[in-house]
Amino acid sequence: MSRISSFKREWDEEKPAELTKPEKSGRSEMITTAQSSANGTAPRAGGGGKSRFATIMAALQQGSDGNKASGKMTPSSSTPSSLSLSQESTAAWVNSISETSNTQTSSTATLTASGASGKRNRDSMEEDDESAKKRRSSRERYSKQTNLTVMEKAVTGSATGTEKVVITLSYEQSQILDLVKKGSNIFFTGSAGTGKSVLLREVIKALRKKHGKAQDAVAITASTGIAACNIGGVTLHSFSGIGIGEGTPEHLAMKVRKNRNALSRWLRCKVLIIDEVSMLDGDLFDRLAKVACIVRKIPKPFGGIQLIVTGDFFQLPPVMKGGQPKFAFEAEKWTECVERTFNLSKVFRQKDPRFVDMLNEMRFGRLTPSSIRTFYELSRSIPDDGIQATELFPRREDVDRSNNSRMAALPGKEESFPARDAGTITDPLQRDKMLQNFMAPKELSLKVNAQVMLLKNIDETLVNGSVGRIIGFYDATEVDVGEKGELIAFYAPEEKKKNAKKQKEQPQTLKKYPLVEFRVPRGTRKLLVMPETFKVELPNGEIQVSRTQLPLILSWAMSIHKSQGQTLDRVKVDCGRIFEKGQAYVALSRATSLEGLQVLNFDPKKAS
Repeated sequence: MSRISSFKREWDEEKPAELTKPEKSGRSEMITTAQSSANGTAPRAGGGGKSRFATIMAALQQGSDGNKASGKMTPSSSTPSSLSLSQESTAAWVNSISETSNTQTSSTATLTASGASGKRNRDSMEEDDESAKKRRSSRERYSKQTNLTVMEKAVTGSATGTEKVVITLSYEQSQILDLVKKGSNIFFTGSAGTGKSVLLREVIKALRKKHGKAQDAVAITASTGIAACNIGGVTLHSFSGIGIGEGTPEHLAMKVRKNRNALSRWLRCKVLIIDEVSMLDGDLFDRLAKVACIVRKIPKPFGGIQLIVTGDFFQLPPVMKGGQPKFAFEAEKWTECVERTFNLSKVFRQKDPRFVDMLNEMRFGRLTPSSIRTFYELSRSIPDDGIQATELFPRREDVDRSNNSRMAALPGKEESFPARDAGTITDPLQRDKMLQNFMAPKELSLKVNAQVMLLKNIDETLVNGSVGRIIGFYDATEVDVGEKGELIAFYAPEEKKKNAKKQKEQPQTLKKYPLVEFRVPRGTRKLLVMPETFKVELPNGEIQVSRTQLPLILSWAMSIHKSQGQTLDRVKVDCGRIFEKGQAYVALSRATSLEGLQVLNFDPKKAS
């Protein structure tokens, strides 16, 4: 039985009377943005033995009083102790406690407790028109100001000259970023495609700018190596110096004190960022919180370190040797260390409201008969126009088998590109383990017509996850490219000879690299892909491991674990292979549309 199915069963068995707000510290608050299509009411948590499903939802609901539901940023002085809700879909509940953003409908819905009936008071959902206009006007001014000041980054050196990539955060993302800059301890979550990764990159950039030369003041970590590599950080275990994390906090603190580098990291750290918190064990969170206080000799939450945590507890859970996982939000120190909780609800990845609703139903383990029928209907093939759907597998060996077989079926010569690895880690086993977390492989074999995926952001249309095919291999004497690598023109034979003569003193530049034709929203773009360096860097600037390799991987197949955070236009998933909690939701939510998604052997039990 899946994790969410288990929660759902316990929820239905309990039939609690009302949702009681947790009484630990009362410091957490939630601000959410509703889907304009949200309607109805939602399930309740509470009663005697609170289920884990009730716990996860109560943790996200914590502090969502009337003022916060209507979008005000300041805590209310009259926070209600309980919230009565009727037992409907969980997705409707999460949406009903929230506010429409400035990009959605203009009216703001305020959720009210209606006593025994548990229904929302429809009359109270409409606010005074003048008040709503003032708030919208203020929000629009804020949005314009934000877009002009912190949401732009220049990307120079294209074939057409200097381009400017504008990253515009939503209203709720901008609010979170402002609170981060002010020093708040924050957890922000949201379903797949709500912009958690985009916001995290902006948070990292803003914090590094704020702390300036104090390079090791901002520690960027994640619960897994792959997630850490994706954000340019290290694993939480590596930063903390606690090894595998077993033992009492006092024992682990002693271990840190004996490690000069680890001790220095703890003492110099001002901000700790933790990504993919869903895979962080709750007991480990408690131990780390206590270690921070002991090592830093500061009795404040997490030793006075500002904490920025993100992830989705409905995706992949903590890996446990035995028994049920304990999530980070179930940790004793969670509400003490996390001051504010935000739920991002504006979905950017999928534009089809129907698909968004289906994924939300799956996320909460409450698929409707209509959604189940639609998933069954997605077993049809996706038209092949040169780019095939990326098949997502739960096991890496299946990924390798699929990619290798398709590569072998292609005619022509195979070009091999070995990686160059470096770094300060000298232990071979530790070094190899860390290098395995890079998306870029140790050796990359390619052929003409091989389907590949880009592993770096070039500009607004060529991004990490863009899929294309190899159309040839060329060196610097054969093609003229811009600084981004974008093809400008093929050189004529006479020009090739001149270039070859010029390049004799720099033979390394004569290495042939793949020219890839990528599919973009308005056609195709050709890019000569050159090597990039991927690295695992500690807060003090020490590079533990690095790998220089082409930022490409074969993309006929990919593991579900490595696909987390990716956006794919065409996806194929065989649900019959799913074996882990959360895998089906992670895999299916990579797709941008129902038209680009093929689902084989759909099983509602594995999907919820």
